[in-house]
Amino acid sequence: MSGFGCSGWHSNPDLFRVRIPISNTAAQFSPGQWIDTYVPGIAKPGGFTITSPPSAAAAADPYFELAVQESPGNPPTTWLWRPAEDILGSRLRVGVGGRFIFPPASQPAAALRRVVFVAGGVGINPLMSMMSAIADGTGVFDGDVRVLYAGKMPAGGVAEVLFLRRIATLFERGKLRGRLQVFATNVSTGSDLSCGPGHEFRKAGVEILARRFGEEDLKAAFGGLEDLGSCVVYVCGPPTMTDEMVGVLTSLEGVGLEPGQILTEKWW
Repeated sequence: MSGFGCSGWHSNPDLFRVRIPISNTAAQFSPGQWIDTYVPGIAKPGGFTITSPPSAAAAADPYFELAVQESPGNPPTTWLWRPAEDILGSRLRVGVGGRFIFPPASQPAAALRRVVFVAGGVGINPLMSMMSAIADGTGVFDGDVRVLYAGKMPAGGVAEVLFLRRIATLFERGKLRGRLQVFATNVSTGSDLSCGPGHEFRKAGVEILARRFGEEDLKAAFGGLEDLGSCVVYVCGPPTMTDEMVGVLTSLEGVGLEPGQILTEKWW
């Protein structure tokens, strides 16, 4: 367990990002893991994915970053969604867990040439930690990264897509090499997303598409890769999407990967 105080900010109307300073300097985790969070006065913990890289827990001022989606029926979530002045400085206890991690237990990062991240909505949360670890060098991975990120376009437009600005910056600065695609699932097909708030992201090389992604998009993520055995895929999102993607990835008509090359986490 680790004790810490907390502070946070709202990144969009449905999501609260919280940065929690760590008082236990022995706190360690792998990219993609979650923490069981015990808040004051509530015996049952809430599970929240860590969105920061492990290097943040080893920094001079160590911290966890969480992205907490509003959920009125979940007491720990409701506690974190209280007004900032009510929770700032509170001390919590956490325990780290989860097997959806990078690099995968079955293959060292140094042996990989490509990592494909497939996210649906808030499924981007654990992948954010993984991409940040690759970008800061602690992920020990020197290949290229392909990101397929699908979700509803927020009312405020592309600029409010969860973590998009952070991910785009990693690609723009060369911290990540590869391709970043965003699929807006609630925008009319053929809509022009090249203007307005989306323009800065297109300049950074982000592909913003007004449609859902499908089998051909997933297959294209492996283009130019000579050895399919040198890649790994992380899929995180709603169960239906996750199962569909795994089917494409493992079928001979699709990508033809071995099941062990695909790691999944479902968001219900």
